Amino acid sequence: MINVNRESRGIPVQASGISAPIENPIKGDKTKFAAASDRPLPTADRRAPNGFINESRFPVQLTTLAQNGTTLSMEQVAFDLKRFGSQVLSKLTRGFAEYFDDTTAAFIKANVNRAGLTAAQKTAIGGDIAVTIPTQDGTAANMTQRALGIRTALVDARMALNIAGVPVSERYLVCGPEVEAILLKDPEFVAVDYSGDTNALRRATVGTIYTFSIVPHNSFGLEMYVFHKSAMLLASACPAIPMGAVTGSVQDINGIATRMLIDYDYGKKADTVGLDTMYGLATVKEDPDYSVRGTAIGEAFVRGLKISITEKAPTG
Repeated sequence: MINVNRESRGIPVQASGISAPIENPIKGDKTKFAAASDRPLPTADRRAPNGFINESRFPVQLTTLAQNGTTLSMEQVAFDLKRFGSQVLSKLTRGFAEYFDDTTAAFIKANVNRAGLTAAQKTAIGGDIAVTIPTQDGTAANMTQRALGIRTALVDARMALNIAGVPVSERYLVCGPEVEAILLKDPEFVAVDYSGDTNALRRATVGTIYTFSIVPHNSFGLEMYVFHKSAMLLASACPAIPMGAVTGSVQDINGIATRMLIDYDYGKKADTVGLDTMYGLATVKEDPDYSVRGTAIGEAFVRGLKISITEKAPTG
């Protein structure tokens, strides 16, 4: 279990009038200005009340040991191994990247939503969004209507995040290839900064729309999840390097604490190489005193939401 500090909200500011302390002591003549030495000292205490930095904590449980490994025979080491980094280590780290891609995608699908809010809280800051779009028929009008439904839902999602006070910068829209195709066919959408690699959920964006960076991923279907970068937290820690290992090290691989161990199997005359880490995922909830427009929200998840999409054949 790892305790994570939740930042304090801003210290309240007290405003008070200052007309009395800077009053012109020369009465009845607007053409003359008072010198600084003529101004009386204020009679009332003008000191601001002391605020309190109220940081709270929430736990992130390390729930999973993730690991992979490979065996290198003495023949492979002697005749085939030229560059350990590119031939062996890069394959292990790529496996980790793909694993955390899929694991993070599954976590988003299960946890990025506002289902935990009450009816009153959803009225105040908005809940999850459902949109219906026409089934695809390939016509230009149909493509426009499908994209319009998606864009309308995104505007509603943007409003819900804005009302909740979620920062505008670093917002993400994670979707499946189906939604990506609908947006790319939209004549009002301009694609920028396309990049794809094994860390799709970390860096691959196909463009931006309404301040959301669009991240397509094959784990998602006809659905969208919008959230801020701070909505989720992945905590990781490494087990200690065992005394019996031939060698070992702890490294940061794409922000994940990872242990590498190398050992020797005398029976098989082979080296074994492996990576492992202990990790846990959690959504970031607000502090207990959090409220919006007079409605108490408390420790609830509001930094993201789900947009459900349904296709329906036009009638008539």
